[in-house]
Amino acid sequence: MTLDPETLGQARNDLAEILRDLRRRAGKTQTWLARRCTMSQTKVSNIESGKLTPSLLDVEMMLQALGAGVAWTRVGPGQG
Repeated sequence: MTLDPETLGQARNDLAEILRDLRRRAGKTQTWLARRCTMSQTKVSNIESGKLTPSLLDVEMMLQALGAGVAWTRVGPGQG
């Protein structure tokens, strides 16, 4: 299986946009989310900007802190 760096980059950017949008819709700051997830605000910022690919654990912690289930990311908003 060959992984195309451009495709991976787009997937990271899509995930970053989803996480950023969820946080904003929840009315929370990056600092609040970082504290809830025991990570730095800089790490949250880098994840949300697509500069850093988060681990699965990072994503799960962020989703849980924001009250969104992992299943939400599989189907998207309003589809499941």
